[in-house]
Amino acid sequence: MFENILVSIFALIPLLGVLVFVHELGHYLAAKLFGVRVERFSIGFPPRLFGTQIGETDYCVSAIPLGGYVKLSGMIDESLDAEQMEKDPEPHEFRSKPMYQKAIIISAGVIMNFILAVLILGGIVYFQGERIITTTKIGSVPQGSLAADIGLQANDKILAINGDELNSYNDISLSFLENLGEDVRFTVERNGKQKTLVMDWDDFDLTNERGLEIEPYAEARIGALQENYPAVEAGLEVGDLIVQIDSMAISSWSEMRDAITPHAGKTLDLLVLRGEEELSLKLTPKEFEYEDADGNKLTRGLIGIAPQYEMEFRTYPLLESLWKGFSKSVSIGALQVKGFGWIFSGKESASESLTGPVGIAQMAGQFARQGLLSWLNLVAMLSVVLAIVNILPIPALDGGHLIIIIAEGVLGRPVSVKAKIAAQQIGMLLLLMLLLFATFNDFTR
Repeated sequence: MFENILVSIFALIPLLGVLVFVHELGHYLAAKLFGVRVERFSIGFPPRLFGTQIGETDYCVSAIPLGGYVKLSGMIDESLDAEQMEKDPEPHEFRSKPMYQKAIIISAGVIMNFILAVLILGGIVYFQGERIITTTKIGSVPQGSLAADIGLQANDKILAINGDELNSYNDISLSFLENLGEDVRFTVERNGKQKTLVMDWDDFDLTNERGLEIEPYAEARIGALQENYPAVEAGLEVGDLIVQIDSMAISSWSEMRDAITPHAGKTLDLLVLRGEEELSLKLTPKEFEYEDADGNKLTRGLIGIAPQYEMEFRTYPLLESLWKGFSKSVSIGALQVKGFGWIFSGKESASESLTGPVGIAQMAGQFARQGLLSWLNLVAMLSVVLAIVNILPIPALDGGHLIIIIAEGVLGRPVSVKAKIAAQQIGMLLLLMLLLFATFNDFTR
């Protein structure tokens, strides 16, 4: 457990550092572009811990590691410094700039976070390519899953979602996510006939569902073997097709798995096709203990094999890769916006949905253990989330500052310093309360 905590901490620190630095860099660069003096570039909120003065800017690290800020001359911000506001505006101050420049400076952090996500996701596609599972046929539908409630069954072939034709298993997940919050129509082929299944959104409680939970169809053909597991000891090889287990015919990977997992420690008779040759082998699944969602201890048999899906590997040129990164970032953002809508409408529970620093640290550790690419995917996802959260019209956030800028443009005069400070204080209090609420949820979960 202590090791997991350390991994989470060391995965969280650079994650937050990257997100905050890129966000504040956006404000900094936009301010410099329009000639606004930057007095402080801080990672973390006051009080200041340490840093260095370079030119007109104090680059520092502050005590509260929950964000950061760029202090601009002539602007009420997280520092609540209003001394300058009592004097006439100077040309280098934020308040002396036209409305459109103020709006760009305030929005630049959000834009930079979105650009970061696009570059990460697009870069992964460009350097790693994409593995596309070319089938839309369902291999298994777990009991109690959302897919089972909708009426999807194993061996169904999903042809379309809400009329959009699907060409790969990857398309199923993407299309389903894009239609979350709406009634979803699945056009499936079952036993040679087309059938339409409708997910009525009002019938489903998001807090009790974990997604479709389906897996793609695959033959019972071995795609990979794990050393020191029963499959290797029994003589199975990559490419072998399991066609029979204890006199029961096997036609899919899910059938093969269902015939093996309940029989830990029991010797099974396998009939295997290796090319044109039939082989009879004996195999004894290894016992593996685990806990279900309710904390019940269960046992299953493992043999150490992985499926061989219908798959192709695709690479893309740079611009197309970046476009894919852009599309994925937009999808993440749209889902985030829908999530806020579900919370405000009561469709989804805030206590179940909001994640605080402890939950983010746990995610960072989990993704880091899966490798650098997984961790980078988390950085990209949270960068979009940070952008969406920051643009919300809440005082102390970028969206709150943007509302004040627009109000000043409409009114034709500045909002009073007293009102700005009050708004900033209220916003910081709201954010602190939200942080405490989310942190409490982390511990209760």
